[in-house]
Amino acid sequence: MKHLRKAAPWALPAALTAVAVVWAVSAIGSILTATAHPAFAYSVAVLYDAVWLYGLAQETAHRRQGSDARLPKVIGWVFLPLTVAILVVHGLLAGDVLAAIVGGLVPVLAKMTLIMAIDRDRTRISARAQAAIDRTRAVTRDRIAVSRAVAAARAAETVAAADIIKASREAEAEAITTAHDAYETYAEIVEQHPVPDWHTDLPALVSDRELEALLSGGVPDAETAGGTGGFALPGNPSGHGSGTPPLEGPREANSRSVALLAVELYATDPPPSKRKFREAMRAEMNARGLTGGWDVIDALYDREKALAEGGEVS
Repeated sequence: MKHLRKAAPWALPAALTAVAVVWAVSAIGSILTATAHPAFAYSVAVLYDAVWLYGLAQETAHRRQGSDARLPKVIGWVFLPLTVAILVVHGLLAGDVLAAIVGGLVPVLAKMTLIMAIDRDRTRISARAQAAIDRTRAVTRDRIAVSRAVAAARAAETVAAADIIKASREAEAEAITTAHDAYETYAEIVEQHPVPDWHTDLPALVSDRELEALLSGGVPDAETAGGTGGFALPGNPSGHGSGTPPLEGPREANSRSVALLAVELYATDPPPSKRKFREAMRAEMNARGLTGGWDVIDALYDREKALAEGGEVS
């Protein structure tokens, strides 16, 4: 009995809504069959009434919960006049004015009785309580959104870390492979070109001392770069010595390399101007990693110029 009393207010709205839906499907389908296939026409009619029923159901659910039903209300009030107009036009096309009037009143009565049933059955709360409910829902939605954002950020961080680890492992594997290939190549070269085990200096080869002097930037006294004679550096002002120079430190090797570079850049036909010489020297020194100030470059230019003119180097 309790369930019957609770369902009784919904009986009339449900019956009127069912009649309105069936009538609307028949009206829309019969109107559209004039220009479309019957299957397509009645399919459109069914979809139209399905959207209308969905809006009514959503409006009913929101009203019973006491929540805002703005969009379902808009759908319901938009479809109501459209349905009324369709049923009236269908009756007029059939030449029955009474059918047009009754058909237009059925969805209106269904809507009115549905609203009355909803208002009677819905939970009645104050505006203050409704505002509190809305605030709670908003906070819950915000927390859910923040949680999803945090989860997405952590997932992205995990993926990025995995990519970094993968790239580092691949780089390590590639480095090990390269080193292994280099070692194999070295072993193959040593095996194909064995060197005899000499207890003395090998004949017709450069001695170890000469090789070390060459690597440190020295040249024998008998040879001069560019045919302009020896070059003067700190510790060897005349540019001459006795045989291969001894091993030098980094500063002396740098000075010798700069002097040889000056000889090479000045030995052009015609000789460069001082400005071009300075630009070329600075560019080549930077490219080769050599150091030296403008005073050193100017002194080297003056020395090469004096030697080219057959003068004395001061």
